[in-house]
Amino acid sequence: MRNPTALFQDLPARWQVGLLEHLRSKGRDQLSAGDFPCNTTLVVRFEDDSEVRFQHAFAIRDKDLGEIGVFTEHCGYHVFPGGGTVIEVVQS
Repeated sequence: MRNPTALFQDLPARWQVGLLEHLRSKGRDQLSAGDFPCNTTLVVRFEDDSEVRFQHAFAIRDKDLGEIGVFTEHCGYHVFPGGGTVIEVVQS
């Protein structure tokens, strides 16, 4: 298995603080496989009704940046515009 933290080496500086705050809220300062739920699908739905789905992922909405960061166990991170974007977590 790849090291989840290695996937985020090039994370933009504006997102490093938000990710660290998320981890510290869980009492840690590094990602682990347990951060990526295996029994859910994360659905990101955009204003034009298009959507993208991720397995083994979590999202952080940063209202100050106006962005949503999606962090996946195997596919790195993705940053989407926050305005009009809806995040839905679907249980498997």
